[in-house]
Amino acid sequence: MDVYVLDTTAVTEARLRRKLGAASLEEVVERLAPLLREARVLVGTRFYMTPATWNELRRLLIGNNVGLESVRELSAWITIKPPDKLGVRLPAAVFSEYVADVRRRLYRGLRVAEAAVRRAARECSGSEECLGDLIRGLRDKYREATRKGLVDSVEDLDTVLLALEMRGVLVSSDEGIRRLAEQLGVMIIDPEDWVEALQRIIRAARTHQNHG
Repeated sequence: MDVYVLDTTAVTEARLRRKLGAASLEEVVERLAPLLREARVLVGTRFYMTPATWNELRRLLIGNNVGLESVRELSAWITIKPPDKLGVRLPAAVFSEYVADVRRRLYRGLRVAEAAVRRAARECSGSEECLGDLIRGLRDKYREATRKGLVDSVEDLDTVLLALEMRGVLVSSDEGIRRLAEQLGVMIIDPEDWVEALQRIIRAARTHQNHG
């Protein structure tokens, strides 16, 4: 029995629209829910999300005008489960590398901020427009230096922990989640490849039924 643990990107990844022939996020949900249903019914595939991830996804879907009935149909095939944080053990080497990475990123963020201050002193001369442009650029560069490729929320960490606990395949395109999962030996699949895998599983199960 296959087990998949889903990140929000398992549903919201932009490439899924092309893969599923959908024109909107609602159409993605409408096409994805039957795939989950058939995989579950035909071969017993299980799909999990943490409570925080599901709540985040639900808010995002409703905020993007996805109908409640479509959201309910999707949720019917996803088991909501928190990770066993007391039972799951993390290798000390992974935790040590994570702390070192955070330290390096904070140092890079400090350098980005220092460069922005120097530029403001050199170029802006009190101009609000100049300062506004500089601040927007600073935010982007600071985010790039400190957050890209890093698990920086409890919600993302919980998703990785749940995949580790369930020995499931983690479905995500988030760089930070994927990086941590790889360090922990968790199997990972991109959302687009995951949908293709489900389609193949369903086709194979139908063929088997027809020949049975």
